[in-house]
Amino acid sequence: MGANRRGRPRRVRRLLSNAALVVVLVLTGLGAAAVFSGQYQVRPILSGSMRPGLALGGVVVTERVPISALKVRDVVVFHRPDRPEELVAHRIVLLTPGASGLLVKTQGDANAVADPWTVTFRGDTAYRAVFSVPLAGYVGVWAHSAGVSRALVVFGLLLAAVGAVGAVVQWRRSARVAPPDEIEGDGAAGDSGNVEGRRVAPSEELLECEAAPDGGARAPQ
Repeated sequence: MGANRRGRPRRVRRLLSNAALVVVLVLTGLGAAAVFSGQYQVRPILSGSMRPGLALGGVVVTERVPISALKVRDVVVFHRPDRPEELVAHRIVLLTPGASGLLVKTQGDANAVADPWTVTFRGDTAYRAVFSVPLAGYVGVWAHSAGVSRALVVFGLLLAAVGAVGAVVQWRRSARVAPPDEIEGDGAAGDSGNVEGRRVAPSEELLECEAAPDGGARAPQ
C-alpha cells in the first residue's frame, strides 16, 4: 500500500512529461509538414533593410498566396533580379500588371528610396510575410558563414549518435535495477511471514522462554 502511494506521483509525473513530449512532437510534425508541403516557409533575416519590423537575426514566416491577393504594403519574399541566388524580403510599393506577369516595385522599410530593380512575379502564387520571430534567426545568420553549414551537419549527426547511445544505456540500466519503491520494510518476507532484521542473542532467547507445567521449557509463541 505504501509503495503504491509513493509510486503514484512518479507515475503522474511520467504521464505528464510523456504528454508534453507528444504535444511538442505533434506541433513540430505539423509545422514540418506545412513547411515541406510548400504552404509556408521560414527564412532567416540576414540584413537590417527591413528594420524595425524585421530585425537582423530574426526569422520571417511566409505563406504561399495567390498573386491576385497581393497588394501594396505587403511584405513579400523573392529572388533578387540581379542576384538570383539571394532571397530578399521587402515591402511592395507599386503593383503593375504586365504581359509577362505582375510587375512589382519594392523597398526596404529602413531604406530611403525604392529598390533599383523591378520584380516580375510569374506563375500563380507568391510568398507573403505572415509574422516574424526576433532573435530566432541568429543561428541561420551564423550558418550562412563560410564552412559553418558543413560543421553543423557533422555536429548534428554526432549529437544524434550520442543521444541514441545514451538512451540505450539508460534503458539497459533501468531494466537491470529494480525500482527502489518495490523493496519495503526492514527485512524480507519468508514463507511463514515477515522476518525482522534484528538477530536475537541466545541469552535473550533463554530469558524469553517460559516454564512449562511439566518442568520443561516452552518456546515463546
